[in-house]
Amino acid sequence: MKELSVFIDESGDFGEIEERPAYYLVTFVFHNQDNGIEEQVSKLEESVRSSGFNVEYIHTGPVIR
Repeated sequence: MKELSVFIDESGDFGEIEERPAYYLVTFVFHNQDNGIEEQVSKLEESVRSSGFNVEYIHTGPVIR
C-alpha cells in the first residue's frame, strides 16, 4: 500500500512586535513514503551546519523577519 505524508508549517504570527511582515509563509512538503529522502535530508543538514546554525529544527520564521 502506498503512503503519502503531508507536512504543513506556517510562519507569520510573531506575537507582539511593532511592524508586521508583508508576507505570510506556508510551507507544504509532500513525501511519497516509497521514496527515501535520507540523502536530501543529509545534504540539508550539512548545508545548515556549514552555515553555522543548529540542525535540531528548521523554522521559516527568520526568513520573513
